[in-house]
Amino acid sequence: MANLASYTIPNLIQGTSLQPDAQRDPTQAEKQVNGMSSLAEGLRKREGTKCIKKVSTSTFGDVFFHQILRDSGEKYLVVIGKTSIKVYDLDGDQKTVNAAPGAYNYLSSVVSAKTDIRAATIADFTFISNTKAVPAMRPETAPATARPAAHECLIWIKAANYGQSYECNVNGTLATVTTAVAPVVVNGSNTTEHRIDTATIATNIISGLSGVTGVTFTRSGSVIHATSSSPITVSTKCARANADITAITNNAQVFTELPTIAPSGYQIEIIGDPGNNFDNYYIEFVPKSGTFGEGTWQECVSPGETYRINDTTMPQVLVRLASGQFYFGPADGSTQGGTKIPLWGERTCGDSLSAPNPSFIGYPIQDVFIYKGRLGLLADEFIVLSRAKEFFSFYPETVTTVLDSDPIDIQASNNKVSILRYAIPYQDELIVFSDQIQFRFNAAETILTPKSAVISVLTQYEIDIQCRPVPVAGTIIFCQTNGQWSQFREFSVKGAGSALIADASDLTSYVSSYIPSDVYKLTTNDTGNSWFALSDKSGFQKRIYVYKYFYRNQGGGSERAQSSWSYWEMSGVTKILQILCVEEVIYLLAEYGNDVWLEKVAVSDRLSDVTPKPYPFLLDRQISTTTDTPAAIRVGAGTYDAITKKTTWTLQYTITAKTEAWSGYDTSSNGGVFLGSATSGNQIVADGDWSSAPIYFGEPFDFIYRFSKFKLYREIGGGKAASNTERSQIRHAKIRYHETYYFEIHVMAERRDTAIYKYDNTSLRVRNSLLGSVLPSGGYGEDEDRYHEGVFRIPINSKGENCIVEIHNDTIHPCKFSTCEWVGLLTSQARGVQ
Repeated sequence: MANLASYTIPNLIQGTSLQPDAQRDPTQAEKQVNGMSSLAEGLRKREGTKCIKKVSTSTFGDVFFHQILRDSGEKYLVVIGKTSIKVYDLDGDQKTVNAAPGAYNYLSSVVSAKTDIRAATIADFTFISNTKAVPAMRPETAPATARPAAHECLIWIKAANYGQSYECNVNGTLATVTTAVAPVVVNGSNTTEHRIDTATIATNIISGLSGVTGVTFTRSGSVIHATSSSPITVSTKCARANADITAITNNAQVFTELPTIAPSGYQIEIIGDPGNNFDNYYIEFVPKSGTFGEGTWQECVSPGETYRINDTTMPQVLVRLASGQFYFGPADGSTQGGTKIPLWGERTCGDSLSAPNPSFIGYPIQDVFIYKGRLGLLADEFIVLSRAKEFFSFYPETVTTVLDSDPIDIQASNNKVSILRYAIPYQDELIVFSDQIQFRFNAAETILTPKSAVISVLTQYEIDIQCRPVPVAGTIIFCQTNGQWSQFREFSVKGAGSALIADASDLTSYVSSYIPSDVYKLTTNDTGNSWFALSDKSGFQKRIYVYKYFYRNQGGGSERAQSSWSYWEMSGVTKILQILCVEEVIYLLAEYGNDVWLEKVAVSDRLSDVTPKPYPFLLDRQISTTTDTPAAIRVGAGTYDAITKKTTWTLQYTITAKTEAWSGYDTSSNGGVFLGSATSGNQIVADGDWSSAPIYFGEPFDFIYRFSKFKLYREIGGGKAASNTERSQIRHAKIRYHETYYFEIHVMAERRDTAIYKYDNTSLRVRNSLLGSVLPSGGYGEDEDRYHEGVFRIPINSKGENCIVEIHNDTIHPCKFSTCEWVGLLTSQARGVQ
């Protein structure tokens, strides 16, 4: 028995699904192109791109793209190649980049810029890393200032005591100084006073060693400095077990055995516990003034150790200078344009055991980041963080103790090889991605210190290392490669301590063969709950893939109320190179033949308000004769030929796809009138005199939404499934539209020609269309009726599963849809048993 019934599709904002019709939710589409799934406005046609400026007359070639978001007023797009770096602001103006001599040598080993170059921006400094370059030390060894002689020693008269014999033997020559037995000696009626001091004893010892050849002796106070070009053999002796005199060559047991007088730069190894090789450290003397006198001992680098990082092998810096120009080169401590360039910190104490080189020496640097006031580098399996608040210092301040501010150098140990690729700050932690594993790096205590830093495995998912993960709301989105296609996962951590749970849910399970591989760029719009992706795969380079999401509170947690996939396609572009979303506007670099243009497109949930005009024209690559277009690329007024009665405009770019001309709304001319089109060249011709009217030019694009097949779905097991025992013979469908001017419905039923039903504001016989009308005096206000709302009836008369129904709109006019309801005869072949 057949029953007439209706079925309501509550919304059309769940995007595309590649599941079979029987499994697909009816709110999902079989296809959605150039649409925006908006919670605020329902399903609508996206906005068009607007030209900002031509930034290059030649293709960029093999480059890496980066963005600098300095503050609300300064944002830049950076194009990094092996031999040049270009910086553009969001108005398309190119900034001057001054490169240090040989700076591009650092990038010479790059094979593929997209995969081999990394960049991270911190304030005015952008670190550019080549993952093929291996950081190394410079060959110079300590001490930085060479000693005046190859061999030297100190002889220190520690105390002057009466009745003492001071002996000093240098190269076999013995000098002996004997002091009086008492300060006052009485011999009968004779009383003799004896004054002694360490300086006098030292002077007398030098006199006693005057026969030593090849050795030079100098004195300051109680300390004698002996220097020679040949080895020196020295020994001292006194009756008090060398408590009053000692010889010091290049080591001492403890720090307290050293004098407070010494030559500048004299170095000593403090041995400490002879059984412990890790408590040794080195010190050198720094006089208060002069080259030999009173001063202090300070920690220093062990003689013979390398101590300087080779800045030409480290990530180079792109620095915004006070002049607005940029400097590219090594962090070498130079001054550029009044800006002091930092210098990679040197080893200032210890040796390769007590103060080892940071673990990135010898391994290519994969990522640069900031975490809790420290500059971080990833290299091989190591996470290396600088000293706290000293971004360029990767050696400890002292080797006598471990300070909380010291660098942190930790290895991500696992039974799999774990080359660390990306570090993403997440909540109060750092999530580190290797090729196959996700690690959690944080502090076991409140404060991050070398002692409290820990790293642990959270999840084990493969990632596509070509695409940098990005934080989105409270999650991290990362990409995986599935053969010829890409998948995206949403990484999140919930709970804490033993209750901590980490997971990465699959966002593409129902579109597993939708997004091509070779995804290399993600950009986010947190305000509009969306993010966007680019693929470099041939055949897909004209597309921007769009994901819209929304979470709503459900019980004690949240559930995903919207998960919408679709793509936008720009027909005339050769390749979309870069996208960057700033304040709900995507800025994109687009390649047209050999030219590269900077364009923008609004991506907010709501259609842009262009009051007093009724609505924005939906054209890609849009330029005009009005101030809506920057002056440098604005189209001049049309030239009217009174003989041919035609108006001609010359565009600022070469046409690469069908480009149309439309009249803009004005109080003195009709708006929304199609004037003409062209598919090549740079001119468009229209009938009539439009030379003084506002005219808009651009490439039309087709909005397509293909409904899931109209079938009866029933609630089963908490989800929906198509009813297989009931035939759905669809009579018609009704779609609710609002704020709409034009759309077409294509009905492709089996064994019938495609039927096209158009809505252009006259379908309801209400001929108040704005098409071809003038702008009211003062324009349209926000609350004025400039759009139309209603229900459009779609004749179908076909079995639901044998009919394809699509919405199309290839005009400049907007269309928005909220719900759809179909009416049909349901014929049940059996009665269900529950």
